Amino acid sequence: MTATSVISDVLLVAGLAIVVCSCVGMAVFDDPLDRLHLVTPAAMLGSTGICASIVVRYGLAASGLAALGVAAILIAANPLTGHAVGRAIAIRRGEVWSDPADAAAAPAGSESAGPSGVER
Repeated sequence: MTATSVISDVLLVAGLAIVVCSCVGMAVFDDPLDRLHLVTPAAMLGSTGICASIVVRYGLAASGLAALGVAAILIAANPLTGHAVGRAIAIRRGEVWSDPADAAAAPAGSESAGPSGVER
């Protein structure tokens, strides 16, 4: 066994362990926001470890470049989707999702809108 295959195997096992632990945690927790917090390590660390394993094993060949592309997309998209899902959960629960600074900077005549932006 070469050093690159050992490093690749360690990265693969670490990435898979993170994904499995996140899945077990999602099965245990009931609150959607708790589950959302468990998706983040799986999407960021687990998938990045798996992609890094592919790059170490195959180098910058087509498979390695594809893995780098997948990792870059996941790293860029995960915070955006996590925020959007968290916001949707908060709005669905009826929590106010606004910044007090937004109300102070609102143009005149926009006072008729409620806290969620729905006209009264």
